[in-house]
Amino acid sequence: MSRSRKEKRPGDLILPKPPPVPGQRQLADGPWGALWIATLENPRSGDTGQHEARLNRARTYARRGAVGAITVRKGELAARVAGSDPRPYKVTVRVPELPKAEGDRLLEAWADDSEALAELSCGMLGETTARLALAEGVALVPKPGVTEYECTCPDWGYPCKHAAALSYQFARTIDTRPDALLLLRGYHLNEVCDEAAIRRAEREITVGEQVAKEMELAAARAVPAGEAFARFRRQGRLPPLPPLPAPSAGPAPTGPFPDAGHDDSLAAPERLRMLADDAAHRAADAYTNAVEAGEGAGERLWLDADPLLDTVRRAARADGDPHLLGRLLSSSDQSRAQLSRASLAWKHGGEPALAVLDGGGQVPPPAIEAAAREQLLTVPLSGRPGSRVLRRTGSRLQLMGEDVELRYGPDRLWYPFRKQSGAWWSAGPPSRNAAEAVQGVLQTS
Repeated sequence: MSRSRKEKRPGDLILPKPPPVPGQRQLADGPWGALWIATLENPRSGDTGQHEARLNRARTYARRGAVGAITVRKGELAARVAGSDPRPYKVTVRVPELPKAEGDRLLEAWADDSEALAELSCGMLGETTARLALAEGVALVPKPGVTEYECTCPDWGYPCKHAAALSYQFARTIDTRPDALLLLRGYHLNEVCDEAAIRRAEREITVGEQVAKEMELAAARAVPAGEAFARFRRQGRLPPLPPLPAPSAGPAPTGPFPDAGHDDSLAAPERLRMLADDAAHRAADAYTNAVEAGEGAGERLWLDADPLLDTVRRAARADGDPHLLGRLLSSSDQSRAQLSRASLAWKHGGEPALAVLDGGGQVPPPAIEAAAREQLLTVPLSGRPGSRVLRRTGSRLQLMGEDVELRYGPDRLWYPFRKQSGAWWSAGPPSRNAAEAVQGVLQTS
């Protein structure tokens, strides 16, 4: 193989000489290292037997510590590897830098996934980032056939055992040093983490603006109650009540939610009671809000123009009533889990809490974020001694390692959320004080 001389350059990353690996332990346990080894062990046509023999020797070299410190730079690895010659061989492994279009596609996929962002925020590439890279068809670990190997040894194998030993040792390293893999492909870990977070924040701002626009349109379509009743009176009739079927003679439905086919099990008086109860609660809420808002604010009582808001509000008010929840589920396109998450958010904070539930929060102003960070880092939180690591992604201020985060709402309040079964659930009432908002969540987690 060809001979070359390598000098240290600005921006090089030096991975120190790793210790030997005892016994026959696997050289790489993580997803990225396993991908690297799979590529290395893919033989060229007609070279299967010799290739495997060289790899066996290379694994022995790597395990016994024959590979020295590894220099990583864009598109290149370099190290000295001890072999049969008294002087170590100089080995270089070259790969092409990742094309910008593929890098952008990978960043978009990572920015779209909360678990990938969590890995990046910890300075790691793990199972989720690897899975998304494979799903997008982006070969952050180079595909077979594009890697070039150079060594000062006389062996012309592809690769020789010394170059393969360097590759094995690099595979052993990259799961704990993702900055090395990214640098090799032309990227820097800090820049990747920041860019993914920025893209996610921009996306959430866009979603938030769209939600605000839809809410404005819904408000524009709403009709004051007085106008609605006056319109029907001019036509000589009042708004019709829902149809009232006769009570069902069959057995009562069982389970937490009745099936849609058992709607008729509710007798007419029960339906009227539910409607009257709901109307009474809405009137009380409207009166309270008008009094709190000041004189003249309650001159109009607005009806919901959005069926989803009406469904969520009534589900929150149902407080587990199986009959009412069953009716709401049968008349809504929401799944049981979606309706449960939404109604819980409504209980804790009404429409603003619902707005931040699925990406409708707002990026906090710098002063507000700084105050929240100081509150969370300096105010003692019961049962959580020691330092806390915070990271903001869009409108979210995450407490790393706690599965807890705060979201900044359109009403300038912090809303606490807790991750359960892979989904984020509203976890308590909001507050202007970040530590106060998160205190109850941490006490019960």
